Amino acid sequence: MKRFAGLIVSLLLFCVSGAAQQLDSAVQAALGSKLAEFFMALEYEGPEVQKEEADFLIESSSDPLVRQFIACTVYDHYIGSPVMGSEAVALHVFDRWFSDGKIRMRSDMDFLNARIFADFNRQSMIGEIAPELVMKSMDGTETVLFADDAKSGRYRVLFFYDVDCAKCKLESIMLSNVLETEDFPIDFIAVYAGDDKAKWEEYVAGRLSFDVSRTKVVHLWDPEIDSDFQRKYGVLKTPMMFLMSPEGKILGRGLDAQALSAMLHGIFDEVELEYGGEESHALFEGLFDGQEGSPDRKAVTDVADYIETATLSGADTVMFRQLTGDLLYYLAGQRGEGYKEGMKYLVDEKILSRGDIWRSKDDSLKVVGFAQMMDELLSKASPGEKICDVKVPGKLLKSKKSRDGWFRLRKLRGQKNYIIFYTSECEICKAEKAAASVVAASDRKVRVLMVNVDEIVSDDPSLADGLFDEFDLSALPFVLETDRKGIILRRYITLVK
Repeated sequence: MKRFAGLIVSLLLFCVSGAAQQLDSAVQAALGSKLAEFFMALEYEGPEVQKEEADFLIESSSDPLVRQFIACTVYDHYIGSPVMGSEAVALHVFDRWFSDGKIRMRSDMDFLNARIFADFNRQSMIGEIAPELVMKSMDGTETVLFADDAKSGRYRVLFFYDVDCAKCKLESIMLSNVLETEDFPIDFIAVYAGDDKAKWEEYVAGRLSFDVSRTKVVHLWDPEIDSDFQRKYGVLKTPMMFLMSPEGKILGRGLDAQALSAMLHGIFDEVELEYGGEESHALFEGLFDGQEGSPDRKAVTDVADYIETATLSGADTVMFRQLTGDLLYYLAGQRGEGYKEGMKYLVDEKILSRGDIWRSKDDSLKVVGFAQMMDELLSKASPGEKICDVKVPGKLLKSKKSRDGWFRLRKLRGQKNYIIFYTSECEICKAEKAAASVVAASDRKVRVLMVNVDEIVSDDPSLADGLFDEFDLSALPFVLETDRKGIILRRYITLVK
């Protein structure tokens, strides 16, 4: 929230000085102007950041009239925003501040409308799993949508319409143009929201019969509304259109044909991207600049999360791939605990678990395959695991004493143990060894074991193979910390101050 702190503080200082017994029109106008600046500053942030900033702003005002004005203005802004996904912020503000009476809305009617919106839209926000629907086809066959056992493995469009709706007729024409021109490999599920079968059949024959080969078109209805589709998907008016991922996650809501086309092109267009260039390297250097040594894991994961929120909240999968791939390549070239542990999170949460995004041959070659290789290395000797019970040659430092010999990694017996895998001609390794001597000499509870990987590779190749299987020795020095019981506490650390 530091990014917007100056704006927020100036706003609150104004509120304190300007608010007395009531908010007159001049105060409201000035406060509204400040809030407009606030919204503009947040315009390109994702919903999660916007929620956090809104909460901070609302709770920072102690004056009840000012707090009510701010909360209502924030709610009105996001409920009426044309930006897809913004209504999630309005829903959050309602739940947090209005629903239980912490703050009163301007009128009972405003509160009722907000309550209805929340009740009818809560389940169908972007990022939610699409609620299950049981509906019927024209011949009466029952169809289950979005159940765990009813996944098609394809992207699905859910289009609610009514035959007497003028806007629905226009949207149907636009959809016909998009689907027949592009013929995306998707399921297009058209749901009639009314109960007149004859009109429905006529409408489908005249307006929703598409000449497509890859797009599967399904026509359904629920005249008795047994599925509760109106509440589950917020279908208080038509048309209403959603896009779902193959896993059933809602990617887009409130779409029109043009927005749907843009999202599908972003998903299916084969865009070959290049990763790890000088410009992206400079970008991430700047983001992590200013931290002494390696940034901590949270600094890296925050950047990864921000990239996902800022891009996928607008369904921009190409930009998500570009920035996430760039971050992967940048982290792969960095040393330090924060970088490495942050890269493990990036690989697991943003790449290998997102097969719905990383799906092209280009992705597999440049990002997914690289991420799998990194994951294999980063999964070795993870914190919380017991270190492998293997005996290695090395030099053990204990207080101001040292001795050469063979040592079991699991039984070094220090309250805190550092194991340094190094290579002979490495300057960074020499610095770690020097720092290790200082650490061991300054704390009697510490043991430091220094293991020369060059000598093991030369003298005992089978032991070397075993160590490479257990530890990420792709870049030396590799330093890890264990406790008295041999539990790995940290890895990729440095003892150099």
